[in-house]
Amino acid sequence: MTNPDVFLQPESMNKKRTMKTPKESKTMEADINDTTSHKGGLHDDNSQPNEIVKMRDVPFESGLFVNYRSGTILDNLLCSYIGLPKGVNYMIIGDPGVGKTTIILDMIANIEKHKNDARILFISAEMNEIDLAIYVQRYPKFGELNILFVESDFDGNSHHLEKIENVLQQGWDIVAIDSFYELQGIIKEEENITMRLAEAKLLALIKRHNKANNNLRTHTTFLTIQQVTKRGAFIGSNRLKHMITAMMELRFDNPKNIYSDRYIVFSKHRRGDVGVKLYYSLSGAGDVFFDEARYQQDLQLRNLQNNVTTQLRDFATQFDRLFNNEIV
Repeated sequence: MTNPDVFLQPESMNKKRTMKTPKESKTMEADINDTTSHKGGLHDDNSQPNEIVKMRDVPFESGLFVNYRSGTILDNLLCSYIGLPKGVNYMIIGDPGVGKTTIILDMIANIEKHKNDARILFISAEMNEIDLAIYVQRYPKFGELNILFVESDFDGNSHHLEKIENVLQQGWDIVAIDSFYELQGIIKEEENITMRLAEAKLLALIKRHNKANNNLRTHTTFLTIQQVTKRGAFIGSNRLKHMITAMMELRFDNPKNIYSDRYIVFSKHRRGDVGVKLYYSLSGAGDVFFDEARYQQDLQLRNLQNNVTTQLRDFATQFDRLFNNEIV
């Protein structure tokens, strides 16, 4: 596996860090929260935050709504018009041991295979090179991915937030983070700030790159794995929940048995359907197996249930009309 520092570090990252004056710090904070100059015309350079606009007047580049495809049935779940959209934020949660990291690595590796010019980055805040080497042995394609390792240091000399900012500024199509909560904690300790402020800094950084405020003017899509409570509930503030385009959940049919069937389902989705299950298996090597036949059956069952519900609603409406006419 290639050391990402060899090709991800710009020269500015090797310079000695110096103390900033209050004025400089204020300027840096403004830069972090700036989201007004972006590729695709989401806002022009002269617009102001909270400015009233008409969507018909907002220009977009033609390729912004052309999705990335992995070449698997998972594309059908990712968006109603197939594939992973640009400039969005998908959060991945799930039961312990269900394979969240494997699914995301498999997805981005497949996207990179189908679109060779896609710039994809995996930020690992939970595992180091030795940990990920086991994954590469089972799935060799993971070894081709660009990976930035972010580890907690105890010497007080590391500045991971600055490093991440510099790397993201290069411009990436897709950035996967494992995990948001762990990265948030690392930044909290290094910057000596609260968890809430660390979250705010990360969200401001993500929003800035969603809107293409980087060197390549690329609308970056973020896939962030998030930890959950023992009951499987999402960890994070309401602000984090609202910023998410979609919530992908990875679950066991029987959480008490790690050998039970695994499935993917969306509980929140601004770009696609919720509630449709896609079962998968990690028992093989090389690729994750997705059970397309079972997915189609589940989809047909849901459509049948929706049709029955619609028919019952129509019958109830007709009955009400007939009953009201008889009273009259």
